Amino acid sequence: MYKIGDTCYFLESNIHVLEGIIRSSSGRKYVIQYGNGKGIRLPESRLYRTKEDAEAAVPRKATVHRKKTPYDYM
Repeated sequence: MYKIGDTCYFLESNIHVLEGIIRSSSGRKYVIQYGNGKGIRLPESRLYRTKEDAEAAVPRKATVHRKKTPYDYM
């Protein structure tokens, strides 16, 4: 559970880690203020206590092994 005024981290578009401050809560959903007056409502499952935890949750793309063509050997 987060309290009003706590700092949290969350993912924007599953790419960027953003820092925000909890402004209000209702059940397990929180209103987070971040940036220059921006806000978003997120469930507790999308919030992280530390920046490292949020960075670890960023989905990584698997390396794609492509088939070599004759032009690759030129």
